[in-house]
Amino acid sequence: MASALDGIRILEMGHAVAGPFAASLLADFGAEVIKVEQPGVGDSLRRMGPRIDGNSIWWSVGGRNKHSVTIDFKAPAGRELVLRLVGSCDAVVENYRPGVLERARLGWEELSAVNPRLVMLRVSGFGQTGPYSARGGFGKIAEAFSGATELTGNRGQAPLHPGYSLADATSGLMGAYGLMLALFERERSGEGQVIDLALYEPLLRMIEWQLPFAETQGHEPSRNGNQFPFNEAFITDICATGDGGSVVVSAATSTSIASLQALLVTAGQLPATETSSTATVFALRRWCAERDQATATKELQANNVVAGGVNTASQIIADEHVQARGSVVRVPTTRGDRSMPAALPMLSRTPGAVRWPGPELGEHTDDVLARCLDLTVAQLAQLRDDGVTQQLTARSHQHPPTTRRTT
Repeated sequence: MASALDGIRILEMGHAVAGPFAASLLADFGAEVIKVEQPGVGDSLRRMGPRIDGNSIWWSVGGRNKHSVTIDFKAPAGRELVLRLVGSCDAVVENYRPGVLERARLGWEELSAVNPRLVMLRVSGFGQTGPYSARGGFGKIAEAFSGATELTGNRGQAPLHPGYSLADATSGLMGAYGLMLALFERERSGEGQVIDLALYEPLLRMIEWQLPFAETQGHEPSRNGNQFPFNEAFITDICATGDGGSVVVSAATSTSIASLQALLVTAGQLPATETSSTATVFALRRWCAERDQATATKELQANNVVAGGVNTASQIIADEHVQARGSVVRVPTTRGDRSMPAALPMLSRTPGAVRWPGPELGEHTDDVLARCLDLTVAQLAQLRDDGVTQQLTARSHQHPPTTRRTT
């Protein structure tokens, strides 16, 4: 079955999460992603989080569907290899601090001179321009800068970080969106362009109401627990259940609020004359505490209240709806099958797929350089001897070559 992005080739020069996540989203739909890593070092994501047999579990999903090529691009011969690869690519994805690639003479001016049709995604903490552009900026810094952290946590208490890479993931999503826009526009103009994305900007765009709210209301929107920062917008809460679980309720329309309040009135938890959000939330918490998670969820849904359980990872894997939709897939690895999120979104005719997990460092070096640059066995051996590249002596898994259309 054809993939939506068959024939698109992307050179990834990134590390950790944001830039690589953007490339991963496109790799799921058939784009050939050639990931350039430093010999003997590799992406820092390979060393993050829990490991199995010394290998990062996170990397197995973060590096999926990519070809790992080791090139020391700071060496003259390595820089030449990167430039030649760029000439055969549709896009480059990078998320180094501004100036790193320029110092290696691999900035936009050099890359676009080699390939005028090139699209380049550049993700950094504060963008390529502006007075903060030289600052380091990891995801948690970006979340705070965007206003998202100020809105997370309980009123009167210190703000909280989300328990996952929110800024990095949203930047990856926005970056992939930007790449597709630029590639689409290139079909009309025949010209490439740069996408300059700061880590804080996608969250700033997503929290679209905070700026006009602050300007017009005379005070800053701030965290409000499980409620929205401005009162009476709608009723939402996360309620503990009697079995140690939790249920989330979101009554976002007048009809759903009326249904929730009618249920609580019937249950004797809410006076019929009380309609405030605060009283409704406290009544809901009492009602949920008397039931287990499954029972509370079913009763709420049966009474036309939009509600659901707060899932653990194990509950997600076992959920019948998740399984029926194929939202989670099982991916064979050299260390056993592993559950991963499926390729999204779901396209009816050219769906994405997880074809292999994150590869070993340098697993595809010789294959990619021979296939894309027509290097001979002797030339590949010389590059290895010179320390410019690195190739595994034995591959842990074999991946089929990717075809590419002429652009």
